[in-house]
Amino acid sequence: MRVDCDLIIVGCGPVGATAANLAGRAGLSAVVLEEAEEVYDLPRAIHFDAHIMRILQQAGLADAVLPHTRVTERSTFYGADSKIIRVHDWPAGSPCGWQAHYMFYQPELERLLRAGIGRFEQVDVRLGVRVTGFEQRPSSVCVSTEDRRTGERREITGRYLIGADGASSLMRSACGIRLLDRNFDEQWLVVDVRTGTELAGPNESEMFCDPARPSTRVPGPGNHHRWEFMLLPGESPQDIQQPEAILGLLKPWLRADEVEIIRGAVYRFHALVADLWRAGRVFLAGDAAHQTPPFLGQGLCHGLRDVQNLIMKIGAALAGGPEDTLLDSYQAERRPHVEQIIDIAVAVGRDICLLDPVAAAERDQRMRRAAASGTELQTTFQAVPPLQGGLFTTTAGAGDLFPQPAVRATAGSQTLFDDFVGDEAAIVAIPPAARELRDLARGLAMPLITTADSGIGRGLPTAVSGNLDGWLAGHQARVAIVRPDRYVHGTARDLGEAEAMARELRALLPAKRPD
Repeated sequence: MRVDCDLIIVGCGPVGATAANLAGRAGLSAVVLEEAEEVYDLPRAIHFDAHIMRILQQAGLADAVLPHTRVTERSTFYGADSKIIRVHDWPAGSPCGWQAHYMFYQPELERLLRAGIGRFEQVDVRLGVRVTGFEQRPSSVCVSTEDRRTGERREITGRYLIGADGASSLMRSACGIRLLDRNFDEQWLVVDVRTGTELAGPNESEMFCDPARPSTRVPGPGNHHRWEFMLLPGESPQDIQQPEAILGLLKPWLRADEVEIIRGAVYRFHALVADLWRAGRVFLAGDAAHQTPPFLGQGLCHGLRDVQNLIMKIGAALAGGPEDTLLDSYQAERRPHVEQIIDIAVAVGRDICLLDPVAAAERDQRMRRAAASGTELQTTFQAVPPLQGGLFTTTAGAGDLFPQPAVRATAGSQTLFDDFVGDEAAIVAIPPAARELRDLARGLAMPLITTADSGIGRGLPTAVSGNLDGWLAGHQARVAIVRPDRYVHGTARDLGEAEAMARELRALLPAKRPD
């Protein structure tokens, strides 16, 4: 039976567009279907972290996106008495090779992502086209579509389908997949503005944990800023969205003549997770699979991690890897990871949303005690947690996100680790082990990198930053086997163990699809 493409992607928001770019980089053919003809011109997500910039780097887009971001350096929490109860200063850089936190303007990001898809002849973006139905077949998925402008109806057949079509996902509904509630539901007014006025802490996000009106302020890139205000009991969403009401809420920071309101909209901050992320050849990603309260800025991040994981595994399945093992591991790896971060976001949200003055005062004391003692709160999210379950060994460090150092090739030039190894799995080893593993790495088509300058004289690419010797020593290992998505497949003390792990990973993730 005729198949039009490897992959159908429903939705061309940030998640679907990133999936399309990663698919193009992986050499997959794809058709992207998006009902809207233009990028949605109002901001929604505003934050991503160092790991997401690393994924954009893998997609070949980090350099294009970077100039359109603002790096944030600090997060400050204020208590019921308007005094500081907690400060998080984000260090320059991160183990991922990028800054810890970035703010962006979503319409601009989406345009950059869509422009990036144009690099790939085998990826076809069809805007203004809606999905009217689909059918799963033994070896493909067939989608019925209608062009909103011309009324033309067509069928498209692909090997797999990613539903990245948002919180009201048609694909989720069509597959009969339920959303499970993780018990958080609050209404907040989200206000985006432009202002030329310099605000205190221009690279600082602020959480005002005031029981009289919990709120947050987040600086966007350029002159874009966002405020979020919790609706109080009995308040009308329609009334609070009116310009005069918004200006009244902004009055502590800005005068009416200093601000241009881009939009003000009331959102329900949910904590929801789909019970299934795979239905045969259909996969859910982004808001179609989960919805996260925004208190950690991780909603968009989840979606981009989803599609990085999926594209790696779909590509491997098409290249001859074990299909069900690969594709079942998507939910096994991603769902617990998302749920862990959602639970942290819910805990942060519950602290911020306290309306009882007595409970708020107790919270303030608890957070100040933790700050004074140097103790990190359990609700603090500073790094990407490891993946649990799925395609990993049980060795130390397996499931961790591997650092991204600079690497010096034998010719002396330096580049970041991910750019050096490309889209492949990699072997990282201390120099004596690396020399013994050269033939194995060559035979498995896995880049081999050593951790100390002693490797240079022997023709081994060498990590020159990031203290990988210390990373390996901390896991009592001499070798790390790193997946293409930069999570650690496993670590080994002896060469036989390292060889077995490398061969296991290559069997799961073949180097390329046979011609």
